[in-house]
Amino acid sequence: MAEIIPFRGLRYNPEKVKKINDIFAPPYDVISPKQQGELYKQHQFNIIKLILGKQSKNDDVRDNRYTRAGKLFQEWIKKDILIKDTSPSIYIYTQEYTFEGVSKKRIGFFARLKFEKGKDCLPHELTLAKPKQDRVKLMRAVHANLSPIFSFYIDKKNEIEKSLKPYMRKKPLISYKDKEKITHCFWQVDDKKTIERIQKLMKRKRTFIADGHHRYEVSKSYCQEMARKKGSHGEFDSVMMYFTGFNDQNLSVMPTHRLVKDIPSLENKINSIGDYFKVSEVMNLTAMLSSQAKKKGFALGMCFKNKFYVLEMKNDKVLSGLMSKTPMQWRKLDVAMLNKVVFEHIFKLNEKQKEEKVSYTRDPLNAVESVKKKKSLVAFFPNTTKAEQVTKIALSGNRMPQKSTYFYPKPVTGLVINKF
Repeated sequence: MAEIIPFRGLRYNPEKVKKINDIFAPPYDVISPKQQGELYKQHQFNIIKLILGKQSKNDDVRDNRYTRAGKLFQEWIKKDILIKDTSPSIYIYTQEYTFEGVSKKRIGFFARLKFEKGKDCLPHELTLAKPKQDRVKLMRAVHANLSPIFSFYIDKKNEIEKSLKPYMRKKPLISYKDKEKITHCFWQVDDKKTIERIQKLMKRKRTFIADGHHRYEVSKSYCQEMARKKGSHGEFDSVMMYFTGFNDQNLSVMPTHRLVKDIPSLENKINSIGDYFKVSEVMNLTAMLSSQAKKKGFALGMCFKNKFYVLEMKNDKVLSGLMSKTPMQWRKLDVAMLNKVVFEHIFKLNEKQKEEKVSYTRDPLNAVESVKKKKSLVAFFPNTTKAEQVTKIALSGNRMPQKSTYFYPKPVTGLVINKF
């Protein structure tokens, strides 16, 4: 059900870029302004300059972060900073990491996924308008997939990993350990028989988006846009993706916490939370997270005025009533309850207001710090959405609220680029 295509990847030239480990960056949407500045200083050719260029007060239609990225991208190609592989390939990528005290090794590969009716990579989250507007402007400027969409497939026999492992015995083209102590390794596979085998196996697999919903939707709309302009499809009729199997080694999920700002009469609305939830004050952040994890059913953490609380639904019938118009698969998720009961029913936020008033972080300490410094008025901490729940929701055709999941670790940007 997934048609994958090898491609001639555009990669950093090791003869021109000596400190190759310094040019990589996380996905654009998890990079803070501070980290953006650090990555700019880290290396003159860091991929950050393409995926998340700096803005200027003098930006206009002709000169802005997108046009500058487009010019810089072409410059790097002309100067052989970035060079194209000579043969169509897929690219193996592994990450060795520790999650909740357990050592893990994720195995996956980069390839292009062709956009075809009925063969979409299944989403599980809703998307926001602003990030899509941002990414489409960048794509129009560079005509490339700079970052991979992170996806997973179900392969109970691990046939695909078994086909990749012989290549992993060779010395990787790239191998390095990052600041989070994640070891990244990268190999090129241009053997036609191996690629054909992977293609054949993937045709029977259903694929799911783990991370990159905005970029996936933008790539698909860009494909349609270009088809209308050119009258036929080209290499833009597919998108570069990172594929990994659905298993405990490959899919580690973390919660994404919500920060709320600038809500009228917020204190009154916070007080009314007690009408729906049993509110228990706890000593600190550690106690809150620990208490949450032990609860059965819904359990939200909350930080308000530097105090910590655990919220549990008082009445399941009230919950069922408030969530009656939501998909059944939603109703066991903390993020869905937070979205529907707190944000929509108690805070009276519509979709546009949620996009403007709610921000996200995976770091609970950052969330608490934001409340302490009054950058945010209140922070909410949902429990983790499990990978199995993500799959069920995607298969049902429904979507969770934005930023319901944080798959860890993210594939880095800069290993390979798909230029149309």
